[in-house]
Formats: sequence, C-alpha cells, structure tokens
Amino acid sequence: MEHEHHIKITVPESAQDLRVRKFIVQNYRHVFKSKENIHRAFNRKEISINGCPTEETRRLNAGDIIEINYDKSIEEAERLETIPIDILYQDEHLAVVWKPPGQNSAVFEKAIHHNTAEIDSKGNKQKIWCINDIQKAASGLILVAKSERVKELLMESYMNDKINFTMRVICHGRIDTTVMSDLFYLDQSDKTQESKVNPKDVLKSIDIISATRSNHAQYITTLNLHLHSPLSSLQLRKLFFFQSKHPIIGESAYTKLLHVNKDKGLYASLMHVSFLHPIKGTRVQVTGNEPQKFAVMREREYKFYQKKIERENEAMRKAGVDASEQIERENGQLLAYVLGQKDFFNLTFKVTKDCLIPRPASETLVKAAIDFIKDRKDTRLIDIGTGCGNLVISIMANLPSSAITSAAAIDISEAALAVAKENGEAILGKDKSKRIEWRNQSMSDVADGKVYDILVCNPPYLDYNQISKRKVQMADLGQEPHIALFAEDGGFKWYSVLSEIAPNIVKDEGRVILECGKGILQQVLDIWTGWEQEAIYKDVQGWDRCIVLKRTT
Repeated sequence: MEHEHHIKITVPESAQDLRVRKFIVQNYRHVFKSKENIHRAFNRKEISINGCPTEETRRLNAGDIIEINYDKSIEEAERLETIPIDILYQDEHLAVVWKPPGQNSAVFEKAIHHNTAEIDSKGNKQKIWCINDIQKAASGLILVAKSERVKELLMESYMNDKINFTMRVICHGRIDTTVMSDLFYLDQSDKTQESKVNPKDVLKSIDIISATRSNHAQYITTLNLHLHSPLSSLQLRKLFFFQSKHPIIGESAYTKLLHVNKDKGLYASLMHVSFLHPIKGTRVQVTGNEPQKFAVMREREYKFYQKKIERENEAMRKAGVDASEQIERENGQLLAYVLGQKDFFNLTFKVTKDCLIPRPASETLVKAAIDFIKDRKDTRLIDIGTGCGNLVISIMANLPSSAITSAAAIDISEAALAVAKENGEAILGKDKSKRIEWRNQSMSDVADGKVYDILVCNPPYLDYNQISKRKVQMADLGQEPHIALFAEDGGFKWYSVLSEIAPNIVKDEGRVILECGKGILQQVLDIWTGWEQEAIYKDVQGWDRCIVLKRTT
C-alpha cells in the first residue's frame, strides 16, 4: 500500500557504533517526515535489527540488517484523531460539523472522514464530501454529505444560492447602517478590477450585533453577515477592506490587525446554516456558538477604554476641570450628534444639533424634582428651556401618573421643541405625553396667567468672553446651539430674568429648581432674594450643581 514503507538496509562500515536512531534520521528522514514519527515507530516496534525489535539508542555494527516496516497511515490516523470534531447535526445522509480556526480544510475533511464516516459491509469507511469550504484562519460550520447522491443534491442547492449561511465578524470602527449603498463604496482610485466587488453578489443582508468602545479603533463593531452561496471568503474580505472604512479584524490577507491583538487570528466565524434536507424535505437549521475569543476581545477593548477614560478624568479633576461635563467625540464630532441620541437618567433621548446635549450633571435636577413631587398628587410642572425634553420627560417617566396633572415645556427653538415632543411620545407614550403643553416661547415671555407648583430650569450660564479663550472646550461647545449655552452679564442674565418672572408663575410654597455652573452658587443666591434655599444637590464630581429654592414671599 502507498502508506506502507518496507525498507531493508545493511549497515555500512561508516556507521559502525552509530546509534540506530541517528542513522535513520541522517538517511531516512524523508520517509518519516519528523523525528517524533521516528520515535513513535520505535515504540510500535516497526524498526528491527537482525530480525528483533530494537531500542532507538542501540549502537550499530557494520553488517547489521535494519528492517523498517513503517505504516504511514497509522501516523495519519493518530494525527487525525487529535483534531477536534464537533458534530452539531447528523443523520444517515449528512452532517453539520464545526471547524476550529487554524485547521486546513483539506486536512479537516480527512479528519471528518476518519472520525465520523459510516462503515460499509466490507468494513471500510464510506466516502464523505464537504460541501462548503472555510479558510484556515476562520472557524465555523461545514456541511458534509455521506453519499454521492446527497452530495449532488446539496451541491446543486449550494451553487444555486439555496443554502443560507450567516457569518459573524468583528470590524474596525463604528458601523451604524445596514444599508449596503451607505456602508460600501467603489474604490475609484484603483484602476484595476481586482478589488471591485459588488456587495449584493456577496451579501444578502447585514445585522448589527454590537458596537464596543476601543482605544485603538475608537469602536469595534460585531456584525452578522447573511451570505450568498457559493461562499467566497476572499471576496468578502476584499469588500470590507477596499470598499468600506471598516476592514475585518485579523491577520489574513485583506484584513486589518487590531493593535495589541497579534496572534489572535481572524475574527470571522460561519455560525449559522439553514437549508432544505435533500432527502427528508424538512428544514435543517444549525447554529454554533460564537468563538470565545470574540467576547474576550470586546471585553478587553472596553476595559482598556474605560481605564483610559478614568485616567483622563483623574487628570482633569486634578486640574480643576469638571470631568462630568466632558462630551464624547468621534472624529472631532460630538458623538451624541453622530449617533443621534444620548442616554440621560437611564432613558435614551433623540438629539439633533438643534438641542443641547444632556449632561450627567443635569440629572441632579431630575432627582431634586422627584424628591419634591413623589409624595404629592396633581402637581403642575413647568420646564423652561426644555431642549430635547430630557428634564420634564425624565421626571414624568419616574413618577406615577397621579403625581403630575399637567406640565408645560418651553423653548425658544421650534426645532428643539419638535425633538422634545418626539421624545415625549417615544418615552412616555402618546397618552401621558399629551399632559405636556409644548410651547415655543422665549424665557422672558413665559408669564401667561397660569401658575405652577414647581419650575425646573437649566439656564444658559456660560460666559462667552471667558470660554471663547479655551480652544479645546470651544471645539466641542461650538457644535451645540449657542443660545442654549451662553448668557450675557457674565453668564447670569437668565438667572436674573427667571427671578423676575418666577413670582408670577410659581405658587406660594412652590419650588424653583435650578442648575448652577461650577463655583457660581453664591452669586445665584444673591440674585434670588426673597427665596429660601431649601436644598443643594451635588453632582458626581462633588460640585454644588443643583439648588432648590422655596418661595417665601
């Protein structure tokens, strides 16, 4: 047989006193391929001297007869048995098997045959066929036919795009669209056709699974790619590499390595297959588990990102800068505007460039309002300068319906008010949001004959003359509505305006809840004469951020 080697050697005088193992290594290494295989052949007693099995350390004498009866198939079988074969589905006609990364497809097919093939009536293992291929660096599901008839039927389905495959990948950057014409572009700089791939020839559709912060790529995005068959891993990698800003993470051709993530392989795994059984006619669906390294990388990248943020915040605290007011950026743009949303008080608000981006520090106003209202009923609330509506909506969302009878939300910007109304319906529901009267008014024109139990306001309080000198802060603040940030009179204009109109719209024993900039609390109190300071709420950095004033006159 081709796997068997029978060699008979007469030891020459030049090999006198040479150890038999060394003699074989020097002269017959090509037969065994490796020193380890030679060692195993000795253990299996496939090497003898003068008709007797020998130890590999025996010294030779000139004229000794060495016989080698080496069965290469035994080595192959032992090697194939070490390759893990995880069968996720199997019947008498076919199987679906999970291929680990790092396994050559041809070798893996031999391992499948060795470990899973049926035995025929003559005691021989029946032939099997792998329908799809997965590149060595990737992991995933391989469809296996156990008969030639099933192979033909499955291959026909495979070549005619009737087998559904889903591949999970992790890509560089944040992907926030599944529209292929938005995600991919034609590389006009490449005059050859080699890198041109029509996305619709490779992909049926895309699902975004998650986006994770990363120090090195800003974000990494996990996707499920629903693929056309026959599969082409090369075309898929080229598509993301040449025609998007989000190459797949890996060390293979047409992928991009993530810094400090060397030797971790390709982040692509064929995780799902669905097809019509060629014999039974039933739908077969098989889903594998996401490789552990995917979650490990996401967790590690997020952890390193968090540590970086903590270091930066600590440096800002030492410099006297309020880290809670720092806003995330992506490529110089404020991230909330890029995403079109911002989390605030455990709720997600739509934001546009017509609105101020909600800050964590402003959550103190919500806490203060809830503390005042929680044991009351039929409260009337007014939110002045509502922006995206985050204050009034958060307050109402965290109180029973009976607590607030009606509310008014005021803003000078019609566009901001439209966003706030949309947030109200999305978060509170249409019925509850109808309790809010959305009014397009200036802060100085609020008085309308109605009176309220509680007024909340985060007025503009930044002094433009001071802030405009700080280039880093202005790079961010310049992207937000100027009117929502800056105030005249050193930042105190709207505190003064509010103090004048509040007696007309707040009931006796009512409350005014205001946000204050860092270090300006006393100046605000000096403006609000005739009002009693009832409580102060500190932000997460320990600054006096929110003041509750009680009307006494």
